[in-house]
Amino acid sequence: MSRTPKEGKESKSHRVRTHTIMGQEEVGAGKKSFWPELEITGNIRNISPAVWSLQHLTSLYLNDNCLSRIPAEIARLEHLMYLDLSCNKIRSLPAEIGELTRLRELLLNNNQLRVLPYEIGKLFNLQNIGLKGNPLTMEIQAVYSDSNGTLKLLSYMLDNLAVTSTRSLLLSGRLIESRVTSVSVSL
Repeated sequence: MSRTPKEGKESKSHRVRTHTIMGQEEVGAGKKSFWPELEITGNIRNISPAVWSLQHLTSLYLNDNCLSRIPAEIARLEHLMYLDLSCNKIRSLPAEIGELTRLRELLLNNNQLRVLPYEIGKLFNLQNIGLKGNPLTMEIQAVYSDSNGTLKLLSYMLDNLAVTSTRSLLLSGRLIESRVTSVSVSL
């Protein structure tokens, strides 16, 4: 749970996180620290670009802040399995979030999300997605509120991603065809 949950909003983190601080003896003995989890709280509005270089992270807790956007660089966190962005002011997610294929839990509760990127459908390891408290479209809400909501939402997003990608390829194909047909050869 977050140390400072916003008043009137329940914390969406399900896990109790324990923190261990190395003693002077351990540091003196040369023990290396390893921290696969990172929690950043305190009503922050921007994330340091240095966070996106912490590729060893498996859990990232950015809940209970004032973030309005998440940059595309989040895709660099390729080992991430747990991401909590609940209780922020996020209006949209980058398509690159679909590159976090190891993600098992994605908490987006209590933000300002109206739509989700179809690339979320590529998160085939995702077991839980939290979307409560967002002004999402009725279509997404209907799919998500159904039984097995996470699985159905992933299928829906992946199906729509495939349609969108196919249309893009066809448009590109037409562009290439029109260029090829307009080539003239002079002898």
